[in-house]
Amino acid sequence: MASQRCHLHSIRWRPIQIVLFLITCTLIAAREKPSLNQENAGSTRQSSSPSPGSPPPRSVPSSRQAEHIAVLTVKGVIDGVTLRSLERRIRTATTNGATAIVFDIDTPGGELTAALDICNLFKDQTITPANTVAWVHPQAYSAGTIISLACREIVVAPNATFGDAAPIKVMPGVGLVQLQPAERAKTEAPLLAEVIDSARRNHYDEKLVQAFVSVGIELWLIEHTQSGERIVVNRSEYGTVFGEEPPDQITPVAPPKPVESTPPVRPWISELFQVPGETEQKPPSEEEITQQIEFDQLLPPLRQPLSKADRGQWRLVTQVITSDRLLTVKPAEAIHYGLATKVIANDQELLAFFGALTLTRYDRSWSEVLVRFLISLPVRAVLIVIFIVALFIELAAPGVGVFGTTAIISLSLLIGAPYLAGMAQWWDILLILLGILLVMVELFLIPGFGLAGVAGVVCLLAGMVGTFVSGDLQSTEGTDQMWSGLITTIISLFTAGIVIWFVSQRFHSIPILNQVVLTANLADRNQTMSPGGGLLEAMGAASQRALEPGDLGLAETDLRPAGKGKFHDRIIDVKSIGEFIERGKPICVVSVGRFVIEVEETKA
Repeated sequence: MASQRCHLHSIRWRPIQIVLFLITCTLIAAREKPSLNQENAGSTRQSSSPSPGSPPPRSVPSSRQAEHIAVLTVKGVIDGVTLRSLERRIRTATTNGATAIVFDIDTPGGELTAALDICNLFKDQTITPANTVAWVHPQAYSAGTIISLACREIVVAPNATFGDAAPIKVMPGVGLVQLQPAERAKTEAPLLAEVIDSARRNHYDEKLVQAFVSVGIELWLIEHTQSGERIVVNRSEYGTVFGEEPPDQITPVAPPKPVESTPPVRPWISELFQVPGETEQKPPSEEEITQQIEFDQLLPPLRQPLSKADRGQWRLVTQVITSDRLLTVKPAEAIHYGLATKVIANDQELLAFFGALTLTRYDRSWSEVLVRFLISLPVRAVLIVIFIVALFIELAAPGVGVFGTTAIISLSLLIGAPYLAGMAQWWDILLILLGILLVMVELFLIPGFGLAGVAGVVCLLAGMVGTFVSGDLQSTEGTDQMWSGLITTIISLFTAGIVIWFVSQRFHSIPILNQVVLTANLADRNQTMSPGGGLLEAMGAASQRALEPGDLGLAETDLRPAGKGKFHDRIIDVKSIGEFIERGKPICVVSVGRFVIEVEETKA
């Protein structure tokens, strides 16, 4: 009976418990309803104005909370244009009230100097807000990894990949060139310092981020048996805490082929920049390179190294990286190692990640896209060819100035685009203008091809090559840029020579040239040209048919010393062999050559 009474007693109270449960659920739902509506509004109203005093969702940490987020796209190769574009867009976004900035990154890498400058930009709190997030969407290799680590947090798109940030060298016409050991160690030093600084600022594992940059690093992931804390240790620290050698759980890759017998691409570059009195040093050995890398990594760590007293408190999770490869991670690995915070697939999830109300995208402007196109190596090579060919035709043939205008436009694009991108300096432009001026002096003031002409060509070549260099010439990147510019310029000059020869050989078969160059209107005195004479002979012969030494005319323009003269009711380009001749003065033909018609003033 007692058991039955207890059973009946429980049945008697069950309806009351149900009523109380329903009342409790109703009160909880009433309390939670505003926050749920607020979260939904924040993920869908991207362009709406935020409600005053609306708190963000409770699940968002206070350091990440933001009402207005700005998304800045970082697409393609990272260079000086990227740096200036990001600086402009960051200022615009903060002016418009953005309290968090997301960098939507999709890049294969880029220039070392530009990447380091962008990292400094991200860490400068006077320009960039502290609430910054790198969204790897879908890849961020090399320089993309470096700038991602500079942000406060990293989120990744599904199937995203980032890592492999070791410095490489690319030569035009050659492709990837292997760095020499000393050169690699010198280039890796600033990268290691940068990623370690980013790790300390943003609480990434210092040893882990170094594996993005340097080959030769072995790492294992271990976990504390009680707290669950996970850290990364190298072989030495693993042996200290476990008392044994770590297991090799990753299959090593095949060793690279030896390159000792491969001749260097530029055997005399060291002699070109060698300081007087400096002797050539022997390349460091592999052991010395390893010691240098280890020395660069010996910055005082934030985490105290493990000791023998920690034995028995840690367990092995997995091996992270072997000494023969660079670290590259996918989304699951990035989150597992503590590098990424979350997987974000679209803008709606990005809004929820911040608990934001609005999201605004700031893409590159059309002018920045145009500048990037104009500073590409193929386009700059074409501009150099157009400039040289158009300038030559304008100087060699009497016409209406079409080729001169084309040369000016090509030169403006050739200089202006690198200047806007931060690659050309004032001295580059000065050298180019000085070179053109010296060439003009040689052609019109000083007869023959002498010192002024040679100096002009050298200045012009040096200025053009200088527009390719954005870094310090003493650095590896600056030297590589110089060689890229030199090779591109030489190829362009060679191509321009071929084009000039081709045009001169087929001058009469090109209708455009016949229309803009004054040859068809010159009188024919039944003089014949030698076969294959080319453009210059065609123009010279045409002028000879119209003019002979001793013919009289008038100066149509001031001859300073070059200008135009009027002979037999025709306008001809001429050059004074004496003093400057004012417009309207009588002149006499002294000589008719292939390049120029020389005249002098006749005295009444």
